[in-house]
Amino acid sequence: MAHCAAAREKVAARAPSARHVLVISVDGMGASWYVAPPPGLATPNLTRLKTEGSFAEAVEGVYPTVTYPSHTTIVTGRMPAGHGVYSNLSSRVAGKNPRDWFWFAKAIQAPTLWDEARKAKLTTASVFWPVTAGADIDWDIPEIWDPQKGAIADPLYVARFATPGLLLEASMALGAPPAGQDRDTTIAQLAGHLLRKYKPNLLLVHFELLDEVEHQHGPGSTEALAMMARIDARIGDILAADRDAGLADATDVFIVSDHGFLPVEREIQPNVLLARAGFFTLDPKGHIVSGKIQTVSNGGSFFIYWPEGENLRAQIGRALRPLFDQGLAWAVFDNQALLDLGAEPAAEMALDAPTGAAFDDAAVGDLVVGRKSPGGAHGFLPFRKGLESSFIAWGPDIRGGVNLRRIRMTAIGPTILKVMGVDDPAFGDHPPLMEIVK
Repeated sequence: MAHCAAAREKVAARAPSARHVLVISVDGMGASWYVAPPPGLATPNLTRLKTEGSFAEAVEGVYPTVTYPSHTTIVTGRMPAGHGVYSNLSSRVAGKNPRDWFWFAKAIQAPTLWDEARKAKLTTASVFWPVTAGADIDWDIPEIWDPQKGAIADPLYVARFATPGLLLEASMALGAPPAGQDRDTTIAQLAGHLLRKYKPNLLLVHFELLDEVEHQHGPGSTEALAMMARIDARIGDILAADRDAGLADATDVFIVSDHGFLPVEREIQPNVLLARAGFFTLDPKGHIVSGKIQTVSNGGSFFIYWPEGENLRAQIGRALRPLFDQGLAWAVFDNQALLDLGAEPAAEMALDAPTGAAFDDAAVGDLVVGRKSPGGAHGFLPFRKGLESSFIAWGPDIRGGVNLRRIRMTAIGPTILKVMGVDDPAFGDHPPLMEIVK
């Protein structure tokens, strides 16, 4: 607990500010959830914030439309090519650390909202926001898991990368969660604790479970509708904690998301063809242990890398010919097209999946595998219908009744920064959305 006390002394030396900003990301929440909600869905908190505040009917995201690049774009205002978090998975060497994600903030190559806040002597906090392990955030509980165990709840592992002592302190204050409590409820409780105790000027919160349910059951499923209603209640819990902290009249709220979803019924496995062509070495169980190239499956897209100075395009094209002949690519991009999209500079080729399908990284088996039941995926090009993400802004510094129509994700970070009271014209790729700022 000594570390927490030292942190409190450090932030106490900064000038207090009357401005507070709360950013809540709902992973996988396409804009249609609040623009044209399904019949019978009750989301009173989202509805109130949208009605009283300003919103976009669609946010065009980044390529690939997956969680970690998108969240990093939100907090930097930069495209992936500019901020350095190019996908969820971080390894670019075949067979090496294939389960590692871009968990660590040191990967970010552009100024972030928390960097700007610190320069302005504002305090910051985050709960399960992606790419924040080791970030210069005052009260940080990052999203991270043990790659050997997979993405399971493991508080002791998370505590190793959180602000020292913070997770233990919060756990003691909140008590043991009831058996069966879901992660988003725990996330909301942790956010509430940080609001009540520390009153940060900027709080970033990431809800996870809508994405998980949409992957399993599909974006329009009854399970997804039920989860959306539960998440709306969790948003209400955080707003209540903000009131309890005495911050309600000084807090601007942003509801954002990383991507929408498309329904899928089958999975395409390009690595099967690439392994047959000799690009990979597999172990007896069919796992890739090394290779002449590297591939990263992003669900709706599939990125291919090869060593600098080599040109393997023709060989890879021949290996993937059965995929192209069967119409299993909606689009194919070369390196220049990916640069134009603001995607990873090192990627030499990308495939975008056709309607109803997503890519998988398996290197053995059939080229196409049908799902046992319909599900959902993202990672496709951001301008494909259904991939639009979300933006709602509400609070004392936000104009009401403004429909922004369609915006770019790169505009969100600069707008949040402006509402925080910080002016930095060099921040991000896009100017703030001044039409919503009072």
